[in-house]
Amino acid sequence: MTAVFLYSPNTDTMKKFVLIVLSCTILTCCGSTSKAPQDPRAIERFTSFVNEKSFEFVATTAYPTATQSLNAIANSGILPPGNTAGTIQLIGTPNYVKFYGDSVSAYLPFYGERQFGGGLSGNTGIEFKGIPNDYEQTYNTGKERFEIEFDIADKTEVYQINLLLFSDNSAQVNVNSNQRNSIRFSGDVKAIEPKTEN
Repeated sequence: MTAVFLYSPNTDTMKKFVLIVLSCTILTCCGSTSKAPQDPRAIERFTSFVNEKSFEFVATTAYPTATQSLNAIANSGILPPGNTAGTIQLIGTPNYVKFYGDSVSAYLPFYGERQFGGGLSGNTGIEFKGIPNDYEQTYNTGKERFEIEFDIADKTEVYQINLLLFSDNSAQVNVNSNQRNSIRFSGDVKAIEPKTEN
């Protein structure tokens, strides 16, 4: 693409013109990309293990609610390099949300503020196991994703869980609690393979 510039004694007008040309070029380049089609067999496998409720989510990144206290911790240098108050890398940190039939279990780290409860014997992370309440699962055709919502309780804590599962096996999990600030996780989802006995 070539651009023709006309001399103008008004440099402000010239700057605006250059900015408009650059903006149009960037928008044209960005708009020309298209989403790559996915393998129909991979989508079928993905749909199958989600509908059978036999899958596991593993988080790679946590996104806690940014608060003044969490920012103070981040500014103190306690967090490992590459982490901020709003983004914590979880690679190498054990965690999961597992679906197996009607039951769900989870073990996720928690970063943020806890309002009350828990005590010394309480879970520092997000842990639950059991049959969820108000379970809803829908498939959003336009966005090509499963949307799952449910509530589940563990001892004195009640969690509201929202999952977004994408056909490329990426996923997001949002956790709201009656005792903690909300936190979001991103990661991957995969089928739980049936155990084979030797």
